Amino acid sequence: MKIRHTRWYNSLTLRLLVLFWILLFLTASSGFVIALWQTKGETPTPLAQEIRRTLEPLLSDPATFGSLTPGRLVAGDYRVVVRLAPEGQQQFLVDPGLASRHQATLLKQIDASEPQQRTLENLLLVGPFELNGSRLLLTRPLSADELRQRQASDRETREARTIVLAVGSGFIALLLGYWLVQPIHRLTRATREIAAGSASPKLRNLPRRSDELGELARALKKTAHDLAVSRDAQRRLLSDVSHELRSPLARMQVALSLTEKEEQDNPHWSQMERDLERLGSIIERILSLSRLENGLIKLNRERIITKDIAKRLVADLIYADAGLEKRLVLVADSEWPHLHADMELLRLVLENVVRNALQYTSGKVEISCSTAPTGWCVMLVRDHGQGVTDAQMEKLFEPFYRGDPSRLPQAGVGLGMALSRRAAGVLGGKLSARNHPDGGLEVSIHLTCEADKDNDNDKE
Repeated sequence: MKIRHTRWYNSLTLRLLVLFWILLFLTASSGFVIALWQTKGETPTPLAQEIRRTLEPLLSDPATFGSLTPGRLVAGDYRVVVRLAPEGQQQFLVDPGLASRHQATLLKQIDASEPQQRTLENLLLVGPFELNGSRLLLTRPLSADELRQRQASDRETREARTIVLAVGSGFIALLLGYWLVQPIHRLTRATREIAAGSASPKLRNLPRRSDELGELARALKKTAHDLAVSRDAQRRLLSDVSHELRSPLARMQVALSLTEKEEQDNPHWSQMERDLERLGSIIERILSLSRLENGLIKLNRERIITKDIAKRLVADLIYADAGLEKRLVLVADSEWPHLHADMELLRLVLENVVRNALQYTSGKVEISCSTAPTGWCVMLVRDHGQGVTDAQMEKLFEPFYRGDPSRLPQAGVGLGMALSRRAAGVLGGKLSARNHPDGGLEVSIHLTCEADKDNDNDKE
């Protein structure tokens, strides 16, 4: 499978550079907008009737109106700030103090069609008042109440603008974060699926992307396919070799059994017999593992009492080795639910876990069972050894992993736990392990409880 490389114009690096440039531009623009909002004058409103009643009697007199120039008091604290005459050398007169700071606002209001009012710094600007073609704008200082109201209004406006900016920028940041992080999360999940053995990880539309993430997704997809092909080839090779070894091994065992009695007393003969039995056991385990992995096991489900199968296993192991009677402990006060499963496959799972505990430890091995709140039937096998390290825990269920063979030369070839996990998976369950808080390794066999309606848990 050929991996398509990313073109420069589809590069994720280029997109990120453009994105950060846009973010910087938006940040600068938002600061500019905030500054404009803060300096923007108040929107004018129609002139209040109280102000109109105060000023109109004075401004309706032509003689008085014509004598008013910027800086003169009209009534109370009202002072002229702008005068616009229809003609003459002094056609437009403005108060110098306000002209330098608010000339645009004054020009806009002097051209209004109706008298208005607005705040300008700490002043109230009113007008225009018109008579005989001339126009006037007046100001007066804001009262204490008006100043408090204006400060409260400005504070509410600032808070509202801040909230709008915070929510808006947060929403945009959330969208950008999702756009950036979601593909990475999907790639992470796909990597975990590949590590778990999946040949087709869920990448959705990622391989179709034309940037570096798409290239990475395509590489992951190819890697998953290659790993699956390699695993299948290894399994086929192992299975084929085991099948080929089976027949000559059987012939050797038959030939060995037909030897003379005198030869059978030879220690070399006994060692050869043990080696052949061990080799036969290894081949059978490899073939069983191959059948489980390839789905060639046909299940024969039946009603099983978990305590009965545990009792039979313990009895068989003690019959084969009487010394195990003091080591194998069946916890009597456990819950032993009924379930529907394949008897032989369940026996295989439990026996391999128990034998593994017996081989790698010298203390007691406890077998118990319980029903989890989630509905699982959990069979527990706990030894009283030293436990395992975190690194060993990760490899515990891998085929041919043996822990420390130099410390335990009597241990098997490392297929028992892998075989149990595959068999538990075929039964619809799972296998897990942990170091018990009180010491030793505890292996949990989780199986679905499909008990009959009239079934009660057996207890002793």
